[in-house]
Amino acid sequence: MRRTPWRRARRTAPPGPPVARTFAMTDVVRWFRELAAEQDEDPGLVHDTLIIGGGAAGAGVLRDLASRGDASALLVDRGPFGGETSSKTGKAVHPGIRYLRMAFHRGLLAFRLREDPKIRQTFAQNLRGAWLDLQLVWYGTRERKLLIETGGGTVEEIPNIVFVLPDSPEKKWAVFFGISLYDLFTTLWAWCGLSPRFSRVRLFRDREALRRELPHLDSDDVLGGILYWDGRANNDKILVLKAIRDACLRGSETFPVRALSHVEAVRYEWVEDGGGHFLVTLARRFEADDLPETVTVKAHTLTNAAGPWIDEARNRTPRPDGRTSVVYSRGSHLEATNERIHRRLSADPRLQVGLVPLNAERQHYLRPFHQHGLWYIQCTTTDRAHTDPDLVVPEEDEIEELLHSYNALVGEEWRIGREDVFNVFCGIRPLAADDGGRIAVQDISRMFRVNERPCGGGTVYDMVNVKLTEFRWAGREVAGRIAREVRRKTGRRLGPSTTRRLPFLPVRDEELFAVHRADAPRRDPEFLREKVRHHVRHQMASAYADYLLNTGGIRDAVVFDATGRCDVDTDVLDLVLDEMAALLGWDDSRRRAEWDAFAEVYCRNMTFTELGDRVRKHAPAPVPPPARSTPHVRPHSA
Repeated sequence: MRRTPWRRARRTAPPGPPVARTFAMTDVVRWFRELAAEQDEDPGLVHDTLIIGGGAAGAGVLRDLASRGDASALLVDRGPFGGETSSKTGKAVHPGIRYLRMAFHRGLLAFRLREDPKIRQTFAQNLRGAWLDLQLVWYGTRERKLLIETGGGTVEEIPNIVFVLPDSPEKKWAVFFGISLYDLFTTLWAWCGLSPRFSRVRLFRDREALRRELPHLDSDDVLGGILYWDGRANNDKILVLKAIRDACLRGSETFPVRALSHVEAVRYEWVEDGGGHFLVTLARRFEADDLPETVTVKAHTLTNAAGPWIDEARNRTPRPDGRTSVVYSRGSHLEATNERIHRRLSADPRLQVGLVPLNAERQHYLRPFHQHGLWYIQCTTTDRAHTDPDLVVPEEDEIEELLHSYNALVGEEWRIGREDVFNVFCGIRPLAADDGGRIAVQDISRMFRVNERPCGGGTVYDMVNVKLTEFRWAGREVAGRIAREVRRKTGRRLGPSTTRRLPFLPVRDEELFAVHRADAPRRDPEFLREKVRHHVRHQMASAYADYLLNTGGIRDAVVFDATGRCDVDTDVLDLVLDEMAALLGWDDSRRRAEWDAFAEVYCRNMTFTELGDRVRKHAPAPVPPPARSTPHVRPHSA
């Protein structure tokens, strides 16, 4: 059988010329100062919407409104943009094969061709759930294609193999049929766009066929496999940041589009002055002695994209409804490598394939990534019920579950242990559930929902369960509703959305410091300093822990010891800390606080691994940086 490399040429929209404007905390300070001036004006600016939450959902709405050219919007987030749920995903940009399976499962339940004691719903409820999941896969296929074409290299194609096991919920031929249908959706959207077909499904009839193709596999339990292509984000947080930055760069003086990190919407109410609008109180969480602690802004509508805190944010009004609209699903992730895995993945493109064992209960995704010049394996779990959005900590059994899932598929030389793990994190997803959480989280439809809540004479749009894949689609949906509401209230007609073919605007040196750069120099001090400067100036880097853990900077510090095991170079961690301190004007006390904030989160998540102790025992030497006028940001905890 002729072998071909996994990777394919990516068809993308041509990028525009790089933009020189910054996207930094200095811009946040400037915009906050402008808001303080606007609140004293009469009548002052009334934004078309105020967006609470700077994750994927909020980014989609902001960018869609900016693409219309005549809308004003303001986005605020109490922490870093994309610093919570949107930076703690499996980085998949996919319609979701398992969502297609859920659609068929619901359809069979509706017509009583299958039984599931966990799902006790009516015929109509099951049929509606099946239809929603089918829509999610159909339109999600389009969204994946658009993000690959317009994302400026942030989203790329990756091959995956689904492994059918003895306890898999579906048989091999049923899985092959489902993935073929999944691929058919891809093909139809490709024809609509007059672009080459995205993928081709390939069936491996037995484990011997798999071993011939992928010699690192070694499992007697595998009955066969199906190869298909899907998408992934090189870095989920950076994708969100680029969407928010793109929106801000498209704003104008007449129709400003602004995004403020470390600014919290603490209260809102509807007032009838001047035709009626929301009056929202914003509190700054960064240090700037010449600015007021709070400002008030006006908006025709309110968009609640606060993710897991959606109910809390909606109820910050004199008349809260007290309703609970979500239940939580948790997924844990570990990232591991060693010198052997790094070198072999670098040398053989065939091995750069995602492994997806079709388990009876929780789904696992075992994907190779190349970031910051390092090849590593990210292992992801899905769908464990969760309760407290402010306390999200991986548990030891999840680490063991992930290690076992990966090691059960590969040969002994490819297996990983706790000594190879260099990063562990956990994220939660708020799922739309009107049944009080009686259905298990893995059986709730993953279709996003937009709930319109009346508040006085205005409307609050709650965005629930918006995944990374469909953030553009959900953003367009909400922006369209905002446009209709603005027209109803003011008579002003907003322009059409143009995000479908709109490439992300690049900024200066973006490709040079891209996390997935193929030839990224490892441990080059000057390159690392320049990269930190780029993130501070153009990617809103303002907190040490956020930079290391959410934008992937921790991978710059990963090294291999004399035995080839994974280790962390604390000199690199210190270099990054010193550079950020110098750029952001941190004194030694603040510098130490930033280190402690990072160490607390990192060591807590790494409790069940070996590298956590190394970081916990490290103390950066006190080196006070020169004073700067850049504003400080207090370490933030969700």
